[in-house]
Amino acid sequence: MNKETCIECGRETVSVLHTNDGSICFNCYAEIKNPSKKKRVIKHEEADIQTEFFKEVPIFFPKLPEKLLFAVPNGGSRNKIEAANMKRQGVTSGVADVILLVPKKGFASLCLEFKTSTGRQSDEQIEFQRQAEHCRSKYVVVRSAQQAIKVMQEYLQ
Repeated sequence: MNKETCIECGRETVSVLHTNDGSICFNCYAEIKNPSKKKRVIKHEEADIQTEFFKEVPIFFPKLPEKLLFAVPNGGSRNKIEAANMKRQGVTSGVADVILLVPKKGFASLCLEFKTSTGRQSDEQIEFQRQAEHCRSKYVVVRSAQQAIKVMQEYLQ
């Protein structure tokens, strides 16, 4: 049997359909006729910024008590059962991504909300910011790990 090259995917195969434009493999033909539902691509840009921040914290703040700076596990995708369990356990939407429980300069704590350059706060996050600031916490939206480090340096000086 002679193999032919699919005009869609470029693979050589013996299972082809002949069209006016050339040969197409059965897989590509099926995909064209009945496209599969593409999974929504979830970008983790904010998580990447936060991960970079936590990598740099020990470098810039070697004496910081490690248990007083922590991430709040409010985001992410979970199945319905796990989400319901977490809600019963007190997980609240809108809470800042990272909290530093060190009082400084008249503030009770520092709350950092990580956003991309175009990211916007949700209504729940805005409400958390309002309540945190009412209780004398400093709340800052940061858009890079470097900005978060700078905010922490200024806060801790």
